[in-house]
Amino acid sequence: MSDDVIRVPARSLKEQFSKVSDAWEEQSEPIFRFWTEGDWWGFPFFSLSASRYFGDKETLCLYWPLGTVVITGPKALDFYAGFCAHRATSVKSDGRDILSVTLVPNSDNSEHSRADSGNSL
Repeated sequence: MSDDVIRVPARSLKEQFSKVSDAWEEQSEPIFRFWTEGDWWGFPFFSLSASRYFGDKETLCLYWPLGTVVITGPKALDFYAGFCAHRATSVKSDGRDILSVTLVPNSDNSEHSRADSGNSL
């Protein structure tokens, strides 16, 4: 056996065949998608600036150049674990596990958003 081979730990049967929640999909994609205020948004994973989970509020904040995605609910931390492993790639509020998903535009982008809010695609 070669010393150059890197062994990846095997996933348990539970990890392979059980779905954690219906609020998000688990697969590996370069784009993180989320549903908020009637629209699907997508950000490339590589543009994530930072993230923070607030345990007392069951709230996850994902900081992107355009704005902050705020995810709240009792399964936000579970989603965060899947997100960090690039398994959870999209999220939508289901009212049970994930209570809300909100995009808070950065202040330098909010002026642009207000100017375009009346324009259609």
